[in-house]
Amino acid sequence: MNVVPVSVLLLTTVAHGAEFDFVVIRISSQADDVERNVAHLLARRIAEPSGIRTQVEPDSETVSESTAESSPKNRLLILLGNPAHHDEMRQQLEAHRIKPLSDRDPGPEGFLVKMSDDHDGILVAAGYDQRGVLYAAGEVLRQLIVHEHTVEVPDALTVRTAPAFEVRGTQFGQSHIAKRLAGVRDWTSEETQRVIIDYALAGANVFPTAPGPMFDFIKSFGLKTEGGFGANTGSGPPEWNAKESIGRTGYVCLSVPEALAAQFERCENQFRTSPTYDYIKFHGGDGGGCECDLCDPYGLTFIKVVEQMAAIIHRYHPTTKIYFTNQKFDNADDNAIFRYLQEKPRDWLWAWGYGPGSDATTWQPGHRQTHRMDLFRYPGFGPFDLYPREILRQLPPRHVLTYYNEITHWRYSQHGYIQMYPRADRVGDLPPQTGHFIYERRPDQALTMVYDRLTFFAWPRYYHRVFNDLMRYSVGDVTHSSGHHDHFNQWMWQRLLWSPRTSVEDVVAEYCRTWFGPEAVPLMSQAIFQLEENLEEDPSTPLARKNGIDRCYVLVKEAGWKIPEFHRRTNWLWRQFMQKATLDKYIQLEIRQQTDLTVLIERRIADALEGGDMSRTIADSLAAIEALQESTEMAALREEARRLGEESNTLFGVRNEGYFNLNHDFVGLGWLKRQLKNAKQATHSDRVDRLRMIIDYENPGPGGYYDNLGTYNHAPRVVNGYPYDHGQPYVAQMLSEGNRPSQRSMHFTQDESEGVTLHYRDLDPRARYRVRFTFVRPWYQARYAMRMNQKSQTILADDVVLAEDQELPEQMSDFFTFDVPPETTSDGELFIRLRKAKRVADGSRVKREQWRNSGGWGTLASEVWLMKQSE
Repeated sequence: MNVVPVSVLLLTTVAHGAEFDFVVIRISSQADDVERNVAHLLARRIAEPSGIRTQVEPDSETVSESTAESSPKNRLLILLGNPAHHDEMRQQLEAHRIKPLSDRDPGPEGFLVKMSDDHDGILVAAGYDQRGVLYAAGEVLRQLIVHEHTVEVPDALTVRTAPAFEVRGTQFGQSHIAKRLAGVRDWTSEETQRVIIDYALAGANVFPTAPGPMFDFIKSFGLKTEGGFGANTGSGPPEWNAKESIGRTGYVCLSVPEALAAQFERCENQFRTSPTYDYIKFHGGDGGGCECDLCDPYGLTFIKVVEQMAAIIHRYHPTTKIYFTNQKFDNADDNAIFRYLQEKPRDWLWAWGYGPGSDATTWQPGHRQTHRMDLFRYPGFGPFDLYPREILRQLPPRHVLTYYNEITHWRYSQHGYIQMYPRADRVGDLPPQTGHFIYERRPDQALTMVYDRLTFFAWPRYYHRVFNDLMRYSVGDVTHSSGHHDHFNQWMWQRLLWSPRTSVEDVVAEYCRTWFGPEAVPLMSQAIFQLEENLEEDPSTPLARKNGIDRCYVLVKEAGWKIPEFHRRTNWLWRQFMQKATLDKYIQLEIRQQTDLTVLIERRIADALEGGDMSRTIADSLAAIEALQESTEMAALREEARRLGEESNTLFGVRNEGYFNLNHDFVGLGWLKRQLKNAKQATHSDRVDRLRMIIDYENPGPGGYYDNLGTYNHAPRVVNGYPYDHGQPYVAQMLSEGNRPSQRSMHFTQDESEGVTLHYRDLDPRARYRVRFTFVRPWYQARYAMRMNQKSQTILADDVVLAEDQELPEQMSDFFTFDVPPETTSDGELFIRLRKAKRVADGSRVKREQWRNSGGWGTLASEVWLMKQSE
């Protein structure tokens, strides 16, 4: 039998074949409800973009009059269903000596899609089982080339395949960010159903949902459902409250008998009346459960409670598979669960679930508090690979590993960009050099100011790598999605769960073919790869100089011209890509405008310092900053983004939230303005110093040193401390945009006794030195601010106090300069040390952990200059 591999089909963007103006989908008279639903779905999807006539009918004994009138030449007949009860399909397979579908070939949930070699316009879409029929329909939709009023079937079309993973699913819905920041309209029930079916046609077979109409809809297509239960999610009297890792409410301590009894009652009430789910997930709690001593190790407390709750569920739903997640558990928690599962058979448990915070070998945001450093000795395939392998090694054979990977946030997330270098964990461990690339990937710092964590993005290459490193140990994945902005990532994940060996180039080409048509594939494929590249920080090429921004804009625009007009007018997804490209281009122009103005002002100041009129220069520079306005090109791009956003919102309730957040100080114009104002009020000598700092900011002078204490900045003299990660997802109010970029990031220490420290060598023992710091402390949201009592720190030169409890300014940075005592440099060396204030990070172990996990700092510094004084 001539079978065309899927990978070959994906590379063939335009494969011409027979063209038809009428499609008949013929099902068996014995077809079940799922097959009938799939048939009508396929008919609607074929007819939608092109207006082609479609019809669903039972087998050939009841051929309709309209079918008979259509000649075979112009009619495409799709035989859809399970050959076991579709006589006409079975006869077709036998006549062409096609091997019957079986459990091994193609396998469970598999299908065969084949165009007849007899040129009789018959396309077989055979499913091995109920869901296989749905996936056969999905393949038909991917392969058909849709024209206006006609469809074309590629020559020699043959696809025989089945999924590689048992569990393939995702969450679905609109994000709160899209609704709150982008102001999108609510989806209708039909639109939500459409999203579910889109992922199902790509290969998904399980969806998390609540009981109700959406549950019933998912089941009507033979798909599986997942429910969830939070073992410690609940409320009650204050004494029930869990000691959650960052102090959040809404969780109870499972070691309080009354709270535990209430949780069992809640579980009983929920599942006594619920429909039967295929899977129930018990999540460990977003913050890792309860930190109190009674629950320690929480993992053991948790798994024992889950076992009792599983018994309640199985009393009502004996076929439901139960799994749990170790979300942000520490090593002791995980090890306690391993020992518990190894003690004796735990037949109630199906799987160990692995998702955000589950990995003991990566430093993910949210701060898992201890890590398995022993696993780094021989790193194998790298950091993503290490802990799943260890979990599978420790699990008894009756249990499996399943995932709920988070691919929905582009930063500050399980597999997203690490915005700042990760903080040391509870015992002081930081990432080893092995796999360090994770933490060197940073989001473009300008784009982070505009786009929310839940913004429209696509990551083909990186997520392809993550998928292939992780998935080899599991039975599948139900991915975590917080909206529809991650459309490509979720779609790619489903296709890889079906066929993991598909190259990233092929899966991107298939995505583009499916959503934009074959003619647009080359351009849209390049645009998606370029978009991924544009998002990443490149220290050698700041956003203002990234040629990829223009390239992405041109590629998406030209791809739009390749999409047939009848398809483009309803294509919300192309508009989403176009909005993103347009907004990125606007941001680049805004940065260039601000950068050009900064350079102009610096040039004027340099001339003034060489004998010009400093007062006039200061006045003109301040006026130029105030007069800065949007250029004509920028205004046109903003209008284009507005129009595209309104269209995509009308079409499908999607829009880029970045449009509403475009005006930012990307380069530190606020600091420049403040420095100019201070110079205007200063005496002559101080004015000169302030103006010189504008044009030569980092220069410490002859024999001096400058250290920029941010993430991956040049700070060779730092010997203690690490970049500050702000504790929680960065919010705009934490620091003022009026700070220079170098002032916005910093080094810090937490509750350690030794603070941020710099070590200087080869100093001139006869010289006098001054030290200048840039200090700023972040503002905290109310839910974190209540435990943040740190405002000051003590500054020392060796052991000599330069400033006791020096307060750090909030949000807006300032400079602090001190004379260094000569005796501290007389040996040619110097330690500049920071020491945390008293009563910072005091209190119980739990309170200290909550303080640390939510962004607590003991010492903090952005920049340090050590300046040698002139003779």
